[in-house]
Amino acid sequence: MRTQPLVQTTIFDVADWESDPEFGVFPQGARAKDAVFAPLLPPEPVLVPGKRYLFKRSKRSYPDQFWGEIIAYRISCLLGVKVPPTFAAWNSKTGHCAALSEWFYDENTESFVMAGDFLQMMHKDFDRKLGTLHNFEDNMVLLRMFSIRRILIEPHWCQWWVDALLFDALIGNTDRHQDNWGFIFTRSEHNISCRLAPLFDNGTSLGHERFTDRVKLWSKNHFDRYIENGKHHLKWSLDDPVQGHFELLKRAVDEWPDTRDAVCTKLNFSVGELSDVTGDLLRLDAAIPLSQERYAFILHLLKERLALLKAMFL
Repeated sequence: MRTQPLVQTTIFDVADWESDPEFGVFPQGARAKDAVFAPLLPPEPVLVPGKRYLFKRSKRSYPDQFWGEIIAYRISCLLGVKVPPTFAAWNSKTGHCAALSEWFYDENTESFVMAGDFLQMMHKDFDRKLGTLHNFEDNMVLLRMFSIRRILIEPHWCQWWVDALLFDALIGNTDRHQDNWGFIFTRSEHNISCRLAPLFDNGTSLGHERFTDRVKLWSKNHFDRYIENGKHHLKWSLDDPVQGHFELLKRAVDEWPDTRDAVCTKLNFSVGELSDVTGDLLRLDAAIPLSQERYAFILHLLKERLALLKAMFL
């Protein structure tokens, strides 16, 4: 179901926020991350008082990459796909700008396990650094094992994966590797419940690696080739090559035809709504702003991909 995005009116300064002593620095991933707690009297009501947030910076080569994480959250609200609320932030003492993502589970009552932990148990030679063995067939085996053990997964994992592939196809995410999805477990006195985590870590998307001065003269053919060459991290089986976003999504929907109606419903928004839910970000006064050129490039990619998805399913 489509949701209204949480919209900030100013960029958040985390310089004086409390750092998390237990999760202060995260070793996973290529981008520097810190965990901080929102103040008990946050600057705007979109922040949860005292909540832990992840302050995730850009890769050094692409200083404005963090904007993609924020735009991806806004797009997820249009699609009705769960992504942690994400905002623009900076640290005025260090000068670092970053995406500020709300922590997506309660560590007091819940535990999060990355899918890679389970997949490594299935394949002792699983390479967690490159994830070359990450494939859909093994993921399906893993998810069916929970059913065998009578652990109910919510939401239904077939629809969750189709939603994830739809979202990744729209934003051009190339990094849905085995540690960028996972399970949230809640243990009660009598049973264990499990749900699939919201789609986090969405910054390797939206053409972040293309410099705006080099794409400003791109023709339609340039955009078409770029989108066509986009590959998902996940492949269908160990023997298959890595596939394009749209090819993999179509294969999943063909595998589970009951998910098709939901895909059609999620795509039922106009091109204009893409800018409606993201345009205010241009007005945020950031040390590394979202430039008009970067925004125009991102919006062009989104519109082209949306047209392709609608042609496939509507």
